[in-house]
Amino acid sequence: MQRPDWAPETLDVERPSVARMYDYYLGGSHNFAVDRAAAQAMVGAVPEAPLMAQANRAFLRRAVQFLNEAGNRQFLDIGSGIPTVGNVHEIAQRHAPDSRVGYVDGDPGAVAHSREDLAGNESATGG
Repeated sequence: MQRPDWAPETLDVERPSVARMYDYYLGGSHNFAVDRAAAQAMVGAVPEAPLMAQANRAFLRRAVQFLNEAGNRQFLDIGSGIPTVGNVHEIAQRHAPDSRVGYVDGDPGAVAHSREDLAGNESATGG
């Protein structure tokens, strides 16, 4: 596989990533063939895996919206993975445009994705 421009040299693009598998289960576009194959293998062992990811993301949406409605305008997403479908900043800023969001992850691929996806959003940062 050819390395995408955003991918740091430390990122092994031939090795599946749980963060990118999660993105795949949510219908995102930040995954590679190796991630999709691993995700499908997981579905063979745990057929509910996509539903579990989707339920987790639905809870995140409800929690962020609840906190936003309660007046919270700052969010820190620790272990955020790859910014994917229904990101914290999308949810929070849809309800309150002045919301600020920080994403933190130790996975170099997730950090690279975050920085690329959040470029231009001065109220959201990833690292």
